[in-house]
Amino acid sequence: MPTQPLVSIDAVPLILHEGSLHLVLGVREYDPFAGRAALPGVLLNAHERLAEAVHRALLSKTGVPAGAVLAGLEAGVFDDFERDERGPTLSIARLVILDEKTPMTDPRVRLEPLADLPELPFDHRAIVAKAATVLLDSLWINLETTKALLGESFDTAELIARMKELASAAELPMPETANIGRALGSNKLLERVAPAAASSGRGRPPALWRWI
Repeated sequence: MPTQPLVSIDAVPLILHEGSLHLVLGVREYDPFAGRAALPGVLLNAHERLAEAVHRALLSKTGVPAGAVLAGLEAGVFDDFERDERGPTLSIARLVILDEKTPMTDPRVRLEPLADLPELPFDHRAIVAKAATVLLDSLWINLETTKALLGESFDTAELIARMKELASAAELPMPETANIGRALGSNKLLERVAPAAASSGRGRPPALWRWI
């Protein structure tokens, strides 16, 4: 019988940090790529569900508990058998959005701006690009994920920033945003609320929106 590939589960954790989306990475303890920051991943155990493996990967590699996950999306399957020098490994990737209040105190954690990612080991950069594409395509379609990304309320500038960060990570052209205010105004799931008054000389603040 031919050697069957192992199945790994890779999490693509995103968190809003200091006003921008960041990718949560964990420093690898063992070769290959020991000492390099990578996506949190584990091999799937027998009788373990994918969501359980994602939570185990987050906790064991970054110290992030399952309760920090607000929403998630399947990001795809990566089956290049050359992706891991240790042998054939098939990766199932899942994007997760973390509560921005989650403490990042584990010394292995590295936060990298989604719009300016460094080189990543294995094929993790391709995994991140696919995950960002899936999330960008899911905005306003998957409401759970959209709400987790934007929060209970958000302004137009924040939405545009998130879209641009995702497009950058996905290696896609910057999205068209000229008519985004009109689109938000016609969305029956949103209501416009009065923003705080702008400081003198700063012009009109961006429109503020809240989920109904």
